[in-house]
Amino acid sequence: MEQVKIEGISPEMLWTFLVVLVGLAALFVLGHKVVEILRKEHERKVQRQALNGQDITDQIADKVMEKLQRSLDEKFEEIDRKLAADKATLDMHTTQLNAQKDRVDRLDDDSRALCHGVFALLSHEINGNSVDKLKKAHDAMRDYLIDGKYREEDWK
Repeated sequence: MEQVKIEGISPEMLWTFLVVLVGLAALFVLGHKVVEILRKEHERKVQRQALNGQDITDQIADKVMEKLQRSLDEKFEEIDRKLAADKATLDMHTTQLNAQKDRVDRLDDDSRALCHGVFALLSHEINGNSVDKLKKAHDAMRDYLIDGKYREEDWK
């Protein structure tokens, strides 16, 4: 069988060219893969150096703890602000309640003093001779109005 040549190129030469072309393409792909593997290995090495021997999970845990700590600090600051406001309100209410209690106690003493005085007057009206009780009630009422302190023993 006679080989037909097209402008001096034989089929054998075409096959050889194709085999060489495929071989060169394979070498190109192989070279690209080697470069890629070396680049990835270099990146891993850089990451290991950046970690300084620390495990990546430790780094992640540290970052998570930092965020949690910041979040907790903000929450506790808010809680502290609310507690301070509540304490101020409670202190104000306690002061108001104490003032009310003092007023009520003073009114109770006023009522007792008036009741003792009225009782002494009634006793004098009934007996007619109960001047001693009136004098004692007079002195106790005078002391109460001047001193502002009610003492039960002054009325007996």
